[in-house]
Amino acid sequence: MKENPVLPDNLRTAIFEEVRRTFVYPYSTFLCLFGNAILVTLLWFCVPVDLKSLFFNVQGAFFFPIVLATWMIADVPATNEWAPDSSRVLAAMGDEAMLTRLLRAKHLVLWLIVTPVVIIVAAIIGGTTGDRVTMTLCIGWVASVPLSSLGIASLVGIIWPYHPIPLKIRIKKRHEWKHMWLRWGFLVVFPYMLVPLLGLIGLGPSVVLYQLAKVHHGTVNRVALMIGLAITVPVAAVIWTWGTRYGARLTTKRSTQLRLYLSDPLKG
Repeated sequence: MKENPVLPDNLRTAIFEEVRRTFVYPYSTFLCLFGNAILVTLLWFCVPVDLKSLFFNVQGAFFFPIVLATWMIADVPATNEWAPDSSRVLAAMGDEAMLTRLLRAKHLVLWLIVTPVVIIVAAIIGGTTGDRVTMTLCIGWVASVPLSSLGIASLVGIIWPYHPIPLKIRIKKRHEWKHMWLRWGFLVVFPYMLVPLLGLIGLGPSVVLYQLAKVHHGTVNRVALMIGLAITVPVAAVIWTWGTRYGARLTTKRSTQLRLYLSDPLKG
């Protein structure tokens, strides 16, 4: 019989535990982040210009760090946080404060891994182009908006979690295709549409102000973008705070369904 897992008594402990889990075998989260980073980099720089619009609806050097941040946290890290950590989630079920703590620790660790990478990329682009103002705005965005995206995207994994089942087992159980393949396939692909959409929504204030000011001199455009960013950052913080609290509340509300699902890895 398995012992009950030890749950963190504060956010700091939860973050340290999440870092440890990220960098121990099978390294699922880290490999997913790394794989997504490689994928988006190859698509951005290697795909012919005519085909680029199939993957990205934005262009420009400073959009690359934004797209990189968005794609790195897509897939499992953003939308399937409960199933891979089912033992601790089951132990915390009913304790909304603990569930909020676990969720926030997962998000903050993702943020701590992804943000330095994309900030370095933005700084390199800023140093190359000489456009320090746009670089600063880009850094402000990648340091805040992805966190708010996580706060909302994580709700997907609370409503529709899926177990990290090895591919060979899924192939072996291919006759159970509805939950082993159809459901799983949709939930693997869906984040690549949802997370970028949430990121674009996060750009909303800056884009609106930019459109209002674009008839003026370029300096005004930058001021408009800075005002937009000043609005975006606190809004992102509020959305993330609310999203993690609501995620814990939703987990408690769906505790019966989640207990049944998380207790059985063969449910797909």
